[in-house]
Amino acid sequence: MTPHTEEKSSSSETDNGSSIDNSYIRPVVMGISGKKRLACTNCRKRRKKCDLAYPCSSCSRLKIECNVNEEDLRKKRYTSGYVKSLETHIASLETNLKKLVEKVYPDNEQMLRSMMVNDVLSGDITNESSNDSIKINGNGRSISSLVPTGIHGDSQPHQRQHMLPKIEKKTITLPSLVDMKTSLPPLLFPNGNNSNVDSIRRKPLVKGSFYPEGPVTYRPTKPISVSSLTSVNSLASSDGSVSSHSRDIEETSQRNQQRISDLKTTVIKRPSDPTHANLVNNDPMILKALSKFYRWLYPGHFIFVHRESFLYGFFNDAKDNYASSHYCSIELIYAMCAVGCRLAPELRNMSEVYYEKSKSMLLALVFDENSIARITTVQALFCLAFYELGKGQNQQAWYFSGLAIRVGYDMGFQLDPKVWYTDDAKGQLTTSELEIRSRIYWGCYIADHFISLMLGRTASLSVSNSTIPESNELPEVVGTEEFRFVGKHVLQVSLPLKNLIILSRIVQIFTSKIFIESDDTNSKIKYLNKFNTQVYNWRQSLPEFLQWSQELIKDPDVSIDPTISYFWYYYYIVRLTFNKPFIEDSLESKTVVIEIIADLKTLFDNFNNKFDNFERSTLFQLYACLLVINCLKKLLELKDDKSEAMHNTWTKLADYFSDIFFNKMYPEYLLPKKLYGAEMDTETPLDAQVVNQVNTNYTHDFSLSNEIDDLIKDFFDVAYNPANPLV
Repeated sequence: MTPHTEEKSSSSETDNGSSIDNSYIRPVVMGISGKKRLACTNCRKRRKKCDLAYPCSSCSRLKIECNVNEEDLRKKRYTSGYVKSLETHIASLETNLKKLVEKVYPDNEQMLRSMMVNDVLSGDITNESSNDSIKINGNGRSISSLVPTGIHGDSQPHQRQHMLPKIEKKTITLPSLVDMKTSLPPLLFPNGNNSNVDSIRRKPLVKGSFYPEGPVTYRPTKPISVSSLTSVNSLASSDGSVSSHSRDIEETSQRNQQRISDLKTTVIKRPSDPTHANLVNNDPMILKALSKFYRWLYPGHFIFVHRESFLYGFFNDAKDNYASSHYCSIELIYAMCAVGCRLAPELRNMSEVYYEKSKSMLLALVFDENSIARITTVQALFCLAFYELGKGQNQQAWYFSGLAIRVGYDMGFQLDPKVWYTDDAKGQLTTSELEIRSRIYWGCYIADHFISLMLGRTASLSVSNSTIPESNELPEVVGTEEFRFVGKHVLQVSLPLKNLIILSRIVQIFTSKIFIESDDTNSKIKYLNKFNTQVYNWRQSLPEFLQWSQELIKDPDVSIDPTISYFWYYYYIVRLTFNKPFIEDSLESKTVVIEIIADLKTLFDNFNNKFDNFERSTLFQLYACLLVINCLKKLLELKDDKSEAMHNTWTKLADYFSDIFFNKMYPEYLLPKKLYGAEMDTETPLDAQVVNQVNTNYTHDFSLSNEIDDLIKDFFDVAYNPANPLV
């Protein structure tokens, strides 16, 4: 570029295109190399006029270094293809560097930020090799020029090359792709290729927060070590291993091998190594308690403890006390044993021991800032909630279930596990694991709604804020025979679960209409009649597998099967809970209650005739029996002629159910002992409890309810009569 003299003019144009008045001839300012001085870089950035002095007046006033520009680059315009190729190449390098930093400095966000800049994603990384003229030899990558040839159909490579900067006598040597694959960890090249653009764009979400970097105060920390606990008699593991949740490179590889790849081909093998005979999975009391648990209580209200995945972890991951297990934990084992021991008289004295062990460990994990949110913690807390519910400790049950949900929210368990993960999730989840997590969440959903129904509280989990896929039917795995109920019917869990979710939605809507919003009894009864109609329609719309009749209720092979009858008990509990407060005010409620009592009498007779006791009864049976006793007390208080005629019959039924509740269900459950000798109905009624929990001025949005109900029907593929919507 040759210098030019300035023309005489009353106006001139600045670098940014604005016009200024000049009443004099500006002298030509020459640079160091003899070329014409241009506006310095600082003035260009600030869009200010530069006086072309050195240093200029602006830089002198701001006390910053004045950068002299001697080369006018405004006339040199690079093609968009060339710019995109550079951006693509930079993005590829940044991606590999980022993965390398994460591998060398795991869980060190500060180090990562200090070494990385923002990704440039203007191009397609996968086409980098075809867009850039890069020569790769056996020893490294030699970049003699960065001239893309033939981009976007450019037929004039020589003209484009003339516009590009020349890199003279400079060679940048980088390791070749072959060398990088052999020297760097395999995680950088999972499929033998560079990561695609989508993996760069998607930022992982941590700790259940909506922010990619976690909440405001979040910082990645190394998790705490959990005390090594084995069997009840405190026998230490023979290899002296200590439970720890710390994640290092070796453990990551080992844990990926422990993942369930496919439930259809998975086989659970019992350990046979005599050197580990003192591990938890060889403790005969624990094995018996878990067998009782799964034989008589699963699925029931314990759908969230998926049997196959738990037993897989229980038998395979005991050597490090389940510190690296994805499906089992020592606190979950103790929580399940606390419940299972109640079903075996010879183990009943150990129930409270297991409970205290699990409780102390869980509270230590939940209230430790450095602990990791794990799905097994959620399962264990719900187990303790049901244990307390069987003891009649309603407040403790409510607290444990609330903790379980909060821990679940911390790991985002209500959201699609494909895009959410917890701090302990290393490695890609398999398809079977995604289905297992879906089963666990929707099982927790039913558990939350059942506990809320029994305690007259507002449920926390809802379909409207759950994006996790529906739970499909999962196969039974070879090696779980000891933990199955031996019946004549094939176990199905997914179909009953979907329909229980629909029933819980009906309960959720009409709870607000019946027990909160309406003041007068007549308005409540109108909504109650609608509720009974909707529940009746729900039962009529059930698939054939879930339909039941008087013939099935009388069939002892079906009615005593806990894998089927739990579905019926849930239905009866819902109907009794809503109709009990209105027996004296509504003839329909009175009729519904009497019909249900007759069905439950048949079910309890069959169970008693088959086993001669109620040592294997479920929590559903316990609360159904308690509701029947309360309903019969209300019926006996009625003074009309028809009620007087039925007085003797109802008195005999009250004695029958009272004997089962107080004598035969105790000591399996401690709730009868707590209520023995006390007024059965002295607890706060359901309507009063709900009012205490929810704002009475709340108006339910039925338009939103209808929209959500339509989503539920589509989501769970449940066929309903359009003439009978949920609301």
